[in-house]
Amino acid sequence: MSKVLIVEDSISQSAILADIVRQAGHKPVVYNSLPTGISQILLKEQPNLVLLDLKLADADGVQIADGFQLCREIKKSPLSPPVIVITAEDDAEAAEWAILQGADAFLQKPFNLDDLTSILGEFLG
Repeated sequence: MSKVLIVEDSISQSAILADIVRQAGHKPVVYNSLPTGISQILLKEQPNLVLLDLKLADADGVQIADGFQLCREIKKSPLSPPVIVITAEDDAEAAEWAILQGADAFLQKPFNLDDLTSILGEFLG
């Protein structure tokens, strides 16, 4: 069973993602905030794949982390798991920039369930 790290500020969105990950036969680990840096979380959790939101905000809507920066940090880590960016950003520039930062795939919210399941299968088997 592969471990999937879900970094998503929305509790409802992360619950949906965790459900999809479980149904695909993998173990979800959810972080709605980043109490420590992403590097420490990677070392602690040792994920096989990361589902990453680009805009992480606190309960008041104040941005607490930049997903592009997090993606770069994840890809520079010794583990360097695949990163799937899932975001409400709807422009081609965001998708292109995410890929340039190291993302392995990009899904726009609301995403198609089959697309996410297919991507999980592609990267995790």
